[in-house]
Amino acid sequence: MKTLKRLLKIAPVLLCAYAGSAQALVINFTPAPGMDPLALAGFQAAAARWTNVLHDNVQVNLNIGFLELDAGVLGSTGSTQELFSYDDYRNALAKDAWSGNDKTAVSNLSTSSCLNVIMNGTGTNPSGIGSATPFLDDNCDANNNSIRMTRANARAVGLSDARDDVSDGEINFSSLFDWDFDPANGVDGKAYDFIGVAAHEIGHALGFISGVDVLDYNRDGDYADSEFSYIAPGDLYRCSSHSKKKAADLDWSADTRTKFFSLDKCQTTLATFSTGSVYGDGQQASHWEDNLNLGLLDPTAGRGEKLGLSPLDLQYFDVIGWDVNAVPEPGALALFMLGLAGLVGLRRKR
Repeated sequence: MKTLKRLLKIAPVLLCAYAGSAQALVINFTPAPGMDPLALAGFQAAAARWTNVLHDNVQVNLNIGFLELDAGVLGSTGSTQELFSYDDYRNALAKDAWSGNDKTAVSNLSTSSCLNVIMNGTGTNPSGIGSATPFLDDNCDANNNSIRMTRANARAVGLSDARDDVSDGEINFSSLFDWDFDPANGVDGKAYDFIGVAAHEIGHALGFISGVDVLDYNRDGDYADSEFSYIAPGDLYRCSSHSKKKAADLDWSADTRTKFFSLDKCQTTLATFSTGSVYGDGQQASHWEDNLNLGLLDPTAGRGEKLGLSPLDLQYFDVIGWDVNAVPEPGALALFMLGLAGLVGLRRKR
């Protein structure tokens, strides 16, 4: 049998550290040999964006470097991931909940040990092997009762050691593009915002991922639904009109149908997600929908574009288990989004 295609790298021992305060998030970096000091300083500035807003008392360890990545790709993150039961994760979230968003999200999660999932593809689709037609998977096997999350995210909710030297992932940047390492006075119109893209990639390591990407790469019918035990924390809030109609817990399909971020059992749409690079909209599902200026975790960036965290980004991290300072409630988020104007330029995948 073929092996599921995955995006997963494990990095080694660590060096430089950045912390926002004494008893808070610490992000350690191991730079590749010979890294430009400007790039290392850029990573530290990117880390500061996260340590200033996340106050979990944990340590995150990342390898960083430059490679010749695929054409059009600015940065790439491979995160160390761990598998937990859905029950254990939901209980950890409930124990860790303190914000209004936390409490809303937890109160609307399924109290069953088994998730009812809308998905497609697979070798067990009732509409035919590998069929694109969505179906309700409610058979309570491996993919219905487990959560696969980044180790950094697991640290934040107390499911993994808060502070040890185990690697949490690896971030590589393309050596094929021009970078602006200091966006304080704006970003050079011929370059990309290094600090912003670095903060984006760190966000993936911290937990902005979607297991739908694994299904998207493997939707050809060679696998049973039970082999897709890759539902990520953020996928618990991934909805569609189909999942709403079927009263399913989430929509985990790889296709072009709209998937939206919701904390109240798919009743309210807070934002929309990308839907997959193969069978979806052309962008990995582990991002907000492109070209809507939703936040730092959008899938592309343009030359001269200065990137930053949005309230929507912070809300996402809040409900997957991070303790976030001053996250606006959903009504305020809508007003913020109306204030974002079109950022233009030749856009590249982050």
